[in-house]
Amino acid sequence: MSKMQIIIRIIIPAIIPIALGILLSNIDKSNSIELFNNLTKEHITIRMPKAYMWVGCLDISFFATCLVLMACFPNGTATPWVWVLFCLFALLGVAIVWVTTIWKVEIFRHEDYFLLRTVTLRTRKIQYCECISFKLGANSLTLKTSMGTFHIDCKATNFEFLMAMLAQHKVKGIQ
Repeated sequence: MSKMQIIIRIIIPAIIPIALGILLSNIDKSNSIELFNNLTKEHITIRMPKAYMWVGCLDISFFATCLVLMACFPNGTATPWVWVLFCLFALLGVAIVWVTTIWKVEIFRHEDYFLLRTVTLRTRKIQYCECISFKLGANSLTLKTSMGTFHIDCKATNFEFLMAMLAQHKVKGIQ
C-alpha cells in the first residue's frame, strides 16, 4: 500500500465526524438565533432546519452525478445492484428535501390547539386536550394523540416552543 492510500484511509474516517459536528453545530446556532427572534411572537412555525435541505440537495447531486457518469463511461463495474443502490440514495435525497420543504408545525401561544402539516400534505388541527402523552427520545419527540402517533425531530427549528406548550397544557411526559 502506498503512503497516499494510507493517508486517505486515515483522513476520511476523521473527516466524517468533523463534518457532522460542524453541521450539527450550525443547526444549533441557527435554531438559537431563530428562537431568540420568536420569543415575543404569537404565531410560531416549527420546521426542519435548512441544513437538512442542503444535505438532501448534496445527496441528490452526488448520486445523480454518479449515475450519469456510470451511464456515460461504463467500465463493467456498475452492476444492476449498484444502479439500484445509487437510485435509492438519490431518492433518499429527494425525500429529505421533500420533508424539509413540506413538514411543519404551527403553534399559537393563546390557542388550545396547534396545526401539524405532514409529509403527505395533510394539515391536522390537534387540540392539546387530545394529546395523551409524549416521550422525548435522543433525536425525536413521540407525541401520542387520539388521532395517532406523531414523531417530531428534536433538531427542528423552534422545537422548544412545542415543548413549552405541551408543559403549559399539562400533557403527560413519559420517561
